[in-house]
Amino acid sequence: MPESPITPLNRRLMLAASGLVFVIALIQILQTSSRQWQPRPDIACEQGLAVHQTAQINANRVNIRDLPTVFSTVLTQANTGDPVTVVCVFGAWSQIATTATDPVQWVSSGLITPEEAQPLPIQTQLSLLLMTIVSALWLLLSAIRPTWIPSAAQWIFKTDELPPHAQPLIKKSEVAVPADQQLRKQRI
Repeated sequence: MPESPITPLNRRLMLAASGLVFVIALIQILQTSSRQWQPRPDIACEQGLAVHQTAQINANRVNIRDLPTVFSTVLTQANTGDPVTVVCVFGAWSQIATTATDPVQWVSSGLITPEEAQPLPIQTQLSLLLMTIVSALWLLLSAIRPTWIPSAAQWIFKTDELPPHAQPLIKKSEVAVPADQQLRKQRI
């Protein structure tokens, strides 16, 4: 594939755009805490809406029950600041676990406070990493081999394989301008 010439202005624009995308990706990663990169617990939700959040008990002598009702058996009690993992929410109740091997436990949702930094889903983690890697490669490519970018775009989008009538829509090409339009341009 022949390399297309890149003007200094286009090169600066490519560097600026790729640098901006890289900085945004880096800022997104730096705004997350290390706790957000920990895997979410693999605990099944018995009933209700699965949430998998980290939280803390916000009162003393909170009853931890075996079912989501005030008439169920009290398994244990928890105090202010005790960490729990909210597995799912069912009405005014939250299914919690302190470890992955705990039996199903329930607590009133008003007695727990979710932490601000929640574990990120694996899809979010992968998209942040992929965005950073791709933007870093784009920045590197813009700096070292800027002529490869239009060639790669041409290869990806297969613009050479378009029918002749569609190519002027994609590529800059010399189009014969009628004489009356040339006169209008000269007057303006």
